[in-house]
Amino acid sequence: MHLLLLCVYGALATQPVVQVINGSYQGLHLPQFDQDLFLGIPFAQDTGGQNRFRIPESLTETWSGVRTVTQYGDACPDNEPDEDAAYGMSENCLSINIVRPSNASGQLPVLFWIHGGSYQGGTSGLPYYNLTYIVQRSVEIGKPIIAASTNYRKGGWGNMYSIEIQGSGNTNLALRDMRKGLAWVQENIAAFGGDKSSVTIWGESAGSFAVGQLLMSYGGRTDKLFHRSIQESGSAATAWYNGSDWYQPTCQDIVNKVECTDAIDTLECLHTVSYEELYPHLNQSKLVGAPGWYPTVDGDVMPDFPTVLLENCKFAHVPHLYGSNSDEGTDNAPSGIGTDEDLREFLLYGTGFQFPNSTISRIMELYPDDPAQGVPIDTGSKRFAAKGLQYKRTAAIVGDVFYHATRQNDARYYSKYAPTYIYRFSTRPYDNDTSTHLAPAYKGVEHFSEVAFVFGNPVYVGPWPQYKALSDQLSEMWINFANTGDPNSEGLPRWPLYHERANGNNLVLQTTGQGGSYVEEDTYRLAGREYLTKWARRRHV
Repeated sequence: MHLLLLCVYGALATQPVVQVINGSYQGLHLPQFDQDLFLGIPFAQDTGGQNRFRIPESLTETWSGVRTVTQYGDACPDNEPDEDAAYGMSENCLSINIVRPSNASGQLPVLFWIHGGSYQGGTSGLPYYNLTYIVQRSVEIGKPIIAASTNYRKGGWGNMYSIEIQGSGNTNLALRDMRKGLAWVQENIAAFGGDKSSVTIWGESAGSFAVGQLLMSYGGRTDKLFHRSIQESGSAATAWYNGSDWYQPTCQDIVNKVECTDAIDTLECLHTVSYEELYPHLNQSKLVGAPGWYPTVDGDVMPDFPTVLLENCKFAHVPHLYGSNSDEGTDNAPSGIGTDEDLREFLLYGTGFQFPNSTISRIMELYPDDPAQGVPIDTGSKRFAAKGLQYKRTAAIVGDVFYHATRQNDARYYSKYAPTYIYRFSTRPYDNDTSTHLAPAYKGVEHFSEVAFVFGNPVYVGPWPQYKALSDQLSEMWINFANTGDPNSEGLPRWPLYHERANGNNLVLQTTGQGGSYVEEDTYRLAGREYLTKWARRRHV
């Protein structure tokens, strides 16, 4: 018995322990990477019960002894439990993961990942968000970092909006969760060897929307929570901005289904409903063909529409690394659009901009039915007819209105006030489920393509040396930026500042087999992108 206890104690003693403000945590040492992992650390109180639909509350509990944090925390509730609930799913979900080099000295820069998922799904514990490989790469190149990732409330749990929510001030909880996580980093990251004055917020898709929204929160007030930004495929202006007129009927439907209709304070009644009872109603409350729950212009966290905040310089003036993929839009373009009439119908009802008929006519002029000008690019006259004869035309419009146009507009404003580096990623990702081991040709360099290359996990990068080399290039640039605010270093293609050319510079990122990375002027589909930007603030139902 005593021998067994000694063996257990000896095993535990090799694991890393860190003392933060509230108490001590024991993490997990990975000897094969010489890293320490601290997974599922709570940064706020349980958001269930009386804390449901309310601003996140700081942890008040303290303890003696050591608590174990060696597994990802529960995902915040969503309607994708088969994918997201591998480590559990509950309202007690606000947690942070930290990966650090075991033998690093000094205060290291912090790269803070915010996952995507259309603000409706996703969690930091998904395997393609494994932070180990980018931390390993940082050590390899002699520029070690600490990487962190966070969970936040999604869907109606984090973005519910109604007259009652608006009146209570508990708006935009997803963004408030992120800021609370960043505040925890400010208070505690030094204990892990991190530098609280060197934090880079970093996200993709909805995570990139969120980074843009954090840059604009409170009109550009950072409160020293972060100091640089990385956005991959998504702008604050990409997201929907519906008001209470849209959300109120949906909220009322939920209130009715959980029998809170007769309550004087229906919001207070929702606090008393069990999670099990509320879960199916809240997650099935999205109407078919309509958006789910997104942040809103509440006059507080988001004081105005993103394009208005940009025009009025109401955003954080910090260094930015930002980009999109060549074939954004193929994920969002619907199948079956074969005629001008089909396309007109989609633009009128399917994009959330309520385009007037005259505007739709102008968009169709700027994006003609010429497959050589469509998306995926570089596929010539091929139409991918099985997806619809005007699929490529539609994908070009959708990719521009959601990603390329908004990215360009952001870059033009960002670069006026701070160093800004823009990329266009242009390599089709590895896909082990196809005969060619490439993403399908009709998808091209689709949304999410760059993520594997930045994170560097060989399972998702693929086995080809050129892909590994491109992954090494991207991860090094991202690490350089997290260290200094500049992605450049010896041995890498020179990445110029966006404003060094009148129309802007993009660094096109691709394999050597494609000709290698190179700089282009930011003028592709320029007239179309500039026209679509004018309508960006109308993204609502």
